Amino acid sequence: MSKAAKNILTLNYDEAMDFFMKSEQYHGFELPEYYTFDEVLKYVREKCGTIPHEECLQEDVSPDSLSDVNLDILLNKDGRYAVRPIILANPFLYYFLVREVCCESNWQVIKDLFEKFNAPHITSCAIPVIPNEKEPFHKATTINNWWNSMEQRSIELSLEYRYMFVTDITNCYGSVNPQTFDWAFTLKDTTIATGIQSPIAQNIQKFLRALQQGRNIGIPQGSAIFDFVGEIILGYSDLLLHESLQAKAKEYEGQGKTFPDYEIIRYRDDYRIFCSNREALEDISYILQQVLERLNFRMNSQKTKISDSIVTDAVKSDKLAYIYNTPIFNKKGVDFDSYEKHLLFILMFARQYSDSGSIKTMLSDIDKRLEEWIHPQDEKKETDSILWGDVDLNDDGRLIKTDRKKAQEPYYIPGGSVRALSAVCTQIALENVGCSHYALRIISRMIDSLKDMDEKRSIIDLVYQKLCNQPNSSYNQLWLQNMTYTQDKKQGTSPYTLRLCQLVAGKAVEPLWNNDWLKAELTTNIPYESIVDGEILNNTLLILT
Repeated sequence: MSKAAKNILTLNYDEAMDFFMKSEQYHGFELPEYYTFDEVLKYVREKCGTIPHEECLQEDVSPDSLSDVNLDILLNKDGRYAVRPIILANPFLYYFLVREVCCESNWQVIKDLFEKFNAPHITSCAIPVIPNEKEPFHKATTINNWWNSMEQRSIELSLEYRYMFVTDITNCYGSVNPQTFDWAFTLKDTTIATGIQSPIAQNIQKFLRALQQGRNIGIPQGSAIFDFVGEIILGYSDLLLHESLQAKAKEYEGQGKTFPDYEIIRYRDDYRIFCSNREALEDISYILQQVLERLNFRMNSQKTKISDSIVTDAVKSDKLAYIYNTPIFNKKGVDFDSYEKHLLFILMFARQYSDSGSIKTMLSDIDKRLEEWIHPQDEKKETDSILWGDVDLNDDGRLIKTDRKKAQEPYYIPGGSVRALSAVCTQIALENVGCSHYALRIISRMIDSLKDMDEKRSIIDLVYQKLCNQPNSSYNQLWLQNMTYTQDKKQGTSPYTLRLCQLVAGKAVEPLWNNDWLKAELTTNIPYESIVDGEILNNTLLILT
């Protein structure tokens, strides 16, 4: 079995607090590297310390009743009507929730609770994991943990079992019934139920409600602490499932049958159930459905199936498609003879597997190709010393060899102009907002290679107009500004309305979060200016990193 990553349940309460109060755990989505929230989180932690939550409040004011308590950022998922809000949680409410979970007595209670959730033949792989060092890319440790504990383990289990049942929960976090926290902490409807109400459960509900403008359903998304408290509910469901399966095994015994071996892996709301008896596997799936219904969850029927091809079905469909459709890379390069064909391939692939991890992989691959083409590492190579201003292409986009000369701007890249290739990248970004910054990095690299400043500005302006006019997607602004910052700085203007972007532009803005519910002495000196690392920003180039 593959080695599991170290998770936060191995930490003591102080270490757990430190883990959650890091900027990279505070926001779970990618941001330009000059954003950091460490100083703000440090300020809140030092200012509030151990002061009871109620003593921090303004008299007769509750965050439940106020708008803009969090900083909401809209992400358009499909370029049209599918919108997903992602939040930068109010740092005070975030701290109160983390403090509730990580105070010494509560942390031990929670660790003991997860020990009780452990059940034979059911493995949860989603407790937040601890990076060993600075990660090479966003959530590298988490992704590697998923690969080891979910994908690799599933393939290993194909040696032991014939069938695999796959499903997930529709809108899992949005469907959480807060009362379920009471049930989880009291272990309701289990053989080890205590019936003792927990103040921890009540306080978690209180802070979650405040983080959602008083809504008494669901939990937010976007921070490690939300994933962790979500695991309290899902871990409780694991225990309910285990005891229900034990009851089913006794039914089998009463019928003179033996309940077959099985293995269940869960990663957050994704389930994989392994068994060699198809009839028994269906029984297990029905029991899982019943357990989830008790907790206000619904199986996603479109993602539910029984497979007898475990090896391939254990791998994400976009990853498989990437493997058997992606052009072959070798020492000579890539099968696609032009960058336009390569980008068009990615665009069409993305229309089938939108916003998938494989798109990020493919965009990173072509970015590396472009970097090597524009800035050759080996000047001795014939193809690396071609003068871009004198490049000739045939009708198929293939390079016609020319004499070696001093390099100029690559106005034309094999397969088309920088303007044309930027248009394809922009379309990819429009239709895959979660991957937009990967497409923008390619655009920025191509534009950076141009010597014609008017052409640079023209393409940047056109890309900006196309992406900024996309409805319900403020997330794009964060990355567009990363690309246009140098130009904006020279012109002394900034077209971005998102308050985070205005901080980058050095504008005086209203507070990022509505803190009118807090006593004034707690909020007067919040270091908003620290959110943008000036040193990194001043070194920001056109090319996104």
